This record gives sequence, structure tokens and C-alpha cells, in this order.
Amino acid sequence: MKKRLLIAMLMAASVSLIGCNANNPNPQPSGGTESGAAGTEAETTPESEDSGETSESKEANTEKKSEPIKLPDFDFTKENFPRLDGSTSTVPLGKTLTSALLGISEKEAEDFCVFNRTTQSFRNLLAGEADMLIVGEPNAKVFQEMADAGFKYRIEDFATDALIFVVNKDNPVDNLTTEQIRDIYSGKITNWKEVGGNDAEIKAFQRNEGAGSQALILKHIMKDTPMVTPPSSLVASEMGELMTAVKSYDNSANAIGYSVYYYANDMEKAKGLKIISVDGVKPEPATIREKKYPHRNAYYAVIPEETDPEDSRAKAARVLYDWIMSVDGQRLVASKGYVSVMDVSMYDSKGVEAKPAPEANYTRLNDAPEGTLTSVEPGGDYGLLLPYCGSPLVVDVQYGEDESYSYIGGYMCGFFDTKGHLITDPVYNSIEVLSYYDPADYNEFYLPYYEVCKYDPVEGAKNNSSDEIDVPDENIHRQLISPDGSFVSPEYGYISGMKDHVLCKANSETNDFVIYDNKGNIVLDYKTLDEANDGKLTELLNDTDSLYDVSYGDGYYVFYLYDSYYYIDENDHKIAMGPFQYAQPFTDGTAFARKDDSAVIINKYGDNILGNNYVYADKLKNGNMLGVAEDHVDVIDPKGYLIKTIDGFDSTGVYQWGFYTSDYTEDSRWKRAVFDNEGNELFRDDDDVWQYCDKIPVAFATGTEDGPDNSYEIQDTGVWLMNVMTGKRIFVKGAGYANAFYTLNGVADVPYIAVSSYDDTTGKNHQWMYDENLNELMDYDGYVNVVSDNLTNEWLFLGSEDYNDSCRIYNKDLKVILETKAYPYLYDGYASFFDGDSYACVDKKGNEIFRYVMTSLGED
Repeated sequence: MKKRLLIAMLMAASVSLIGCNANNPNPQPSGGTESGAAGTEAETTPESEDSGETSESKEANTEKKSEPIKLPDFDFTKENFPRLDGSTSTVPLGKTLTSALLGISEKEAEDFCVFNRTTQSFRNLLAGEADMLIVGEPNAKVFQEMADAGFKYRIEDFATDALIFVVNKDNPVDNLTTEQIRDIYSGKITNWKEVGGNDAEIKAFQRNEGAGSQALILKHIMKDTPMVTPPSSLVASEMGELMTAVKSYDNSANAIGYSVYYYANDMEKAKGLKIISVDGVKPEPATIREKKYPHRNAYYAVIPEETDPEDSRAKAARVLYDWIMSVDGQRLVASKGYVSVMDVSMYDSKGVEAKPAPEANYTRLNDAPEGTLTSVEPGGDYGLLLPYCGSPLVVDVQYGEDESYSYIGGYMCGFFDTKGHLITDPVYNSIEVLSYYDPADYNEFYLPYYEVCKYDPVEGAKNNSSDEIDVPDENIHRQLISPDGSFVSPEYGYISGMKDHVLCKANSETNDFVIYDNKGNIVLDYKTLDEANDGKLTELLNDTDSLYDVSYGDGYYVFYLYDSYYYIDENDHKIAMGPFQYAQPFTDGTAFARKDDSAVIINKYGDNILGNNYVYADKLKNGNMLGVAEDHVDVIDPKGYLIKTIDGFDSTGVYQWGFYTSDYTEDSRWKRAVFDNEGNELFRDDDDVWQYCDKIPVAFATGTEDGPDNSYEIQDTGVWLMNVMTGKRIFVKGAGYANAFYTLNGVADVPYIAVSSYDDTTGKNHQWMYDENLNELMDYDGYVNVVSDNLTNEWLFLGSEDYNDSCRIYNKDLKVILETKAYPYLYDGYASFFDGDSYACVDKKGNEIFRYVMTSLGED
């Protein structure tokens, strides 16, 4: 077995962009079909073959490390070396890999890297004529061909490239927006003065049809906008030809062209050119890797999933595939001028990530000594208080006699303000914004209080032990703190939120309670309630049951006392209505309850306005009511008058825009009829195909262009959307599923529907968003989810390219209002997030206002 170190050989290796196509018995013609991928972009030019260019000439693109590159612990030979194939622009990397692993010159390595361009290389892998691809992203038909053939493969992106735009170095324009570029190449903008340049005609060079960069501009920039047809003099068949033309066309600085970053950043070829920023972001390794530059494409390593165990070349391909994603493999990728997926400058010689230590960014309140800020003092001039995570709570797990491991089970927490002052040290075991669940809106809402909690140590318990320990109530100390710090409650053992109010008790078992309003005022307590009802509270509870279920709405509390529910008037504190078997809070003057085994809807006088003998009832959003009997459903107006009776059903349910009834058929399907809130039938789904949004009258189903279908025998090709009010339908081709915006605790107050397409092979997600009129509002590469601001209850959207990625925060108008490095927690527009071993917060403009450096578990 060989272990070799690749140091100076890589740094001084010659880079030849012509590749090995001269030795290819079946080369792909240069004008043939090519994919829309970055990897297909760098077609060769005659002068590049003997340019004598070295990797040092790519200094601006190469993130060099003095660390040696350790090659795979595998004995590569000329006999077992994998047959490599791929894109033209990955030829230099293929030759470098071959040269290093076989210990031969890069000139000799040309015979081992016959690269047939992107599309053909995938077909060669499918046909068994290649063992591994180093390739750009192919077009969708390639993946479909492999799927149709039942071909399984492994694919992973090892580097990223970008579509960039170049102008003459004397052109004063340094930045264009995506929209401006689209307008230039569609012919809408024709003069440089329209984008802040000289009064001169724009000469917009294009590539030939089938070139990789031409596919890229169509994909990233033009989308559905057609490109203007250029004169033949402005069409370059080779990348080098385009670069030369942009430098010196007509002896002016009026030309613009496009390329991929790998090729255009070549220092020699870039002489006389300027790479401009797009949407204010300059294409550089850091901005491309961190996905800040908008127009990127990946390079992939691809191998077959199933191979002959005795095939030595297949074994070698698997070793090389795994190695290219290692730190050393990524160093080699970066050394050749590609933007590696990993930032290799962050790793030491052992391959351990060596992140720079984050610096704390805060000042201690009143310059208080470390450890002395132990509480929020009520009435302090804090402004807005925000929570942070500080010291980790480490859990030790012992298994076996000598084995153990540790993990972070949570964090001690504290407060800071929006001016960056540390208000408390991390002295709380938890800080959460208090919330309550509203059964009428099917959602959770935040109250204007933080609930903080401190635990006293439990006698006899080991520090950081993983053993389960029951913490006695007397060891738990909870408090309410208003967001501005003006109110701090006494300590309690039990706190529960309800609409506009909070129930607090000394512990979970006691019946003694107080209720606060949202301003920190005590508005009701046990003694007051009991006296107002002549001791009935004590009589009902009888010191045997704990008081815990209390809710509120429209001027009435709902108490669960012993085994029944009672409505309490908030003004005189008397029992106004009850007992009920079940009761919900009032909303809009009415409430759902159960009495004598029947469902009722009552007004504030306790009158049942629904009528009798219903097994279930619900309130519709327009004020009408739904009474569900054994064999029919009645739609009833707010005064109790019958609007309509619907016979025959097995189940029913409500939406915010209407309701449905459904019957279960003998062939195990649900036949559903959908109605508006007046009881008018909108749609019948006898085939159990459609699903429905709660907030908007939109139904969705998978199917083909011929229509929706739920048969497992038909291959779905997209998603259907239908407005059930108007009957309008659209088909989103290529989508895999749709969903309304839900949260873990209910239905988000968002009037849109998301449609998604997930690629199992690349792990990439694409998402569209539509309103109830089926207008497309957003087209996004990645995921879009909803989040609620913890203090304002405002619903916002989070966009990210993957779930571990940085996030863009959108308002309901789908305008970006903020960007964060990680998943944010929002507090009145301020965004807090974990950033490595620190906890950071940015203001509404994205400026960092606070950073607390946390203790790390370290390598052990």
C-alpha cells in the first residue's frame, strides 16, 4: 500500500485546458447537444494547449495551503486505475488526479482521462464504458435516461462554479442586476448609459447553441424570457474566442460576455477583462462557496451504485470518489483553481477544522463584574430585552464499565438588550416566550411575557448526570418577565398561558392561583373567585383535584372545576354559565360547548342558538354554524335559523372558507363534497384525489398533464392546483407534491400554497408559491418555510437552499427583509441564531448587535 504526500508537484504542475479529446475514439462534436451545466462550459482553444500556464497563474482563484496533500491509502496502478470521464472544464482536475495517484506526468496522464463532455459522459457511465465521472450538472433528460434504465448511482458535489459576466477593463460599469442582464440579452436595454455607463451601444456576445454557458444563461438569467437573436459576428463558438472578442471588439470597451468562473478567472486569459458583480456580489471563492453570489452550478463526482465486487477499477473508483470529498481531496480540487465545497483554509494538517475563535460582542451592564448579573431588575430602563444561549448543559452518558460519552442537552440562558448590553449572565435554565393554543384558530400564539426558569440542585444527584431525576416543585423557580423588563413577577412553580392572560400557581398541585393580564396586573385570584361565588370554588374542587385547565375569551374565563366546565364573568367574577361537559372560550360572542351529551353553540346569555340533538358542532368563519347530527348536517345562521340540510355522510370538517362532508365507499375511498360557508356546493371529489388548504380555497393533487390521479399504476409528472370557488386549475409540471403552510402546533396564518420538486439524486429541492387565484408568487431553489415572530406574532417566510444553510427572511409580500447565517429566532424583527460556538443577534438591517461565545465540548 502506498501513502504519498503531494506538495510541490501539485503547485508547479502544468495546466493544459485542451484535455485528452485527441485520444478519444468517439469524441462529442463541439457543436452537438450539451448540458446546461457549469462543468460543460470551458471549451478549449488552440492557444491554450501550449500556454505553459501553471497553477500559480490562477492565484486569485486558488486557495493555497502549505499543508501537504495526503493521497488515498490505496495502491493505484495503470491496470486498476478507474476510467475517468466528464466535462471539458474538469479535464485539468482529471489529469492532476491521474498524475498524482499514478506518479506520472500530466502529459502521460492524458491517456487516462478521455473526457467526452457532460451529457455523453453520463451515457458512458450508464453503458459501463466509464467507472467514475468528474462532471458538471447535466440536463434533466440525462437523469431521466438513467431512471428509465433502472441505473442506480452515487452522486455528490465536490466543487461549485458560477456563471459570471465580463466586460472590457475600461468599461466603467462594475455591477449589474440580474434583471438588467436579462434586459440586455433580451434587447430591452441597448445602451450602456441605461445602466450607469457611457453613452455607447452595448455589444452583447453570446455562445453558440449547445454550449454549456449558453444553457447556463438560459437557466439562471433568461428563464422564460427569450434571448435576442444576435448577428453572427456576436456569436462565439469557443470560450476563448468570446473572451478575446469582449476585450477588443471594434477597439472599444462596449462589449459584454459570459463564462464560468473557473475559466474566466484564469489570470492570463483575464488580461484586459473585468469580471463584474451581479446583484451587488462579486464572484469570488468565498461568495460562491457561501452561496452569496446568485448564479452558481455544481461539479459532481459520480460512480455506479452497484458494481462487480471483483472489478478492480470499480474498487479504485469508489476509493477515489470518497477521497475527493475528504479534506485532502478538497485541497487538491482547490489547488487546481476550482471552488471546493470545503473551505480548505479552515483545516490543519490533520484535517481538523481550525475555525478562528469568535470574539464576544457585548458590554456588561454598568460594567458589572463577571457573574454578578443574576436577575432582571423590574423597572430598569432596558428597552427591549432579548434572550441568548450561553453555557452548555453537558450530559454524561455511561455505558459499560469504562465507556462514556457526552453531549449538549441544552444551554443556560440570559438576557441582553438591543444596544448590546449584557443584562444578565447565563443564569436561567430556560427562557421561552409564553404561548397559548387557540382552539378556534387552530394555532399557537405568543403572549408578551418571557417565562424564565431556574432549577435548584437536587440533593444526591450527580453533576451532569444522565440519570433521570424528578425535580421537586420546590426546586423549580419560574417567573414572568415583560419584554421591556418593566415587570418581573414573583417566583412560581407552575405557569400557563391563555388568551391575553396568564395563570400562575406556587406549584402544580395547589389550587391557589393568580391570573395576570398582559400588563402585569393581577386581575383574579383564588380568594376573590371563591368569595364571589359564596365558597363554591372550594366546594367544587374539594381539595382533591388540581386546578390547571383555565382559558379566556371575550370577557369570560373558562374554568375546569372537578369534572365540569364553567364560564366566569371577568367583571363580577361570578359563575355565569355551567356546568358543561366541555367548553371552549368565547370568540365573536359565541362558544362551542357540550351539554347533556349534545354539541351546542351558546351566546353570552347561555342560550343554545344552534338547536338540540347534534353530536358535533362547529363555527364557520362567516358567523354561520354547522350542526352535525347522526344522519345529516345543518347549516344554521347566527340567529339560529336553518339555511340548508345536507343528508348522508360519514364524516365532516371545516376550513376557513367552507366545509366538507364525506362518505366512505365500498372500494375504500372517500367521496367528498365541498361547500362554502353559506352551504353552497362547490365541488365533488368522488375519486378521493384532492387535498385542501385550510386558509385559502385551493385544492391540490398529483397527476399527469391529462389530469389529477391517485393511482399507483400511473407515474405522476406534476401537481394540479384548483381554486374550488372559481374552478380554475393549473398544472405545475415537474413538481412532486404540494402543501399548505402548517406549523408543529397548527395552521400558519399564510394565504399561500407551496409546490415542491425534490431531486433524489442531487438532494436539491425547488419550490414555487401560489396565491388563492393561482398566481405564481415565488420560484425558489431550496426550501421555503414559515416562522412566527416570537413577540409580534407576525408570520414570515424563511428561504434556504438546504435545512442547514443560511436563511433569507421574507415578509408576506415576499420581499427579503433580512438574511442570517443560520436558522433565526425572531423577536420584534431582531434575529438571533447559533453561529458555531457562539450565539449572535442582528438588528433589522442585518448589523450584528450582540455575540456571546459559548463553551465548546471540544474534540473529546
